[in-house]
Amino acid sequence: MKENENNELERLADKAMQGLPLETPSFDFTARVMAQTAAIPKKTAPVYVPLLPGYFWLLLAVALAGLLGYAYFAEGAATPVSEGTGLKALYGSALDDMASTLQFSKTTMYAAVALLLSVLAQIPIVRSRFNAAAR
Repeated sequence: MKENENNELERLADKAMQGLPLETPSFDFTARVMAQTAAIPKKTAPVYVPLLPGYFWLLLAVALAGLLGYAYFAEGAATPVSEGTGLKALYGSALDDMASTLQFSKTTMYAAVALLLSVLAQIPIVRSRFNAAAR
């Protein structure tokens, strides 16, 4: 049944096309199309604007360096972690014992700071790769 309908449509289309002359494009058709294609403005890549400006990162680095310098060069006794927080009432001397025995070497502190800085440096790199992959 579908073949019969298709044959009828074919015959009808052939009959309608018999009286029409064959149309050909003008001689300069390709040149005109290419001229219009060249006239289309080219897309420009969006300008990358960071979420946090450079002066913010500089200010953060200076503040972090100042804080670390103050902690390293400051004189005086360190205050216990549990002072003024009310944790001493909850945990008694167990927290004081744990905090007093917890000591880090300078190498460990330098390694922790280096790890923090490397993670902070990787954030813009990873963000730019994800943005490039999303395009």
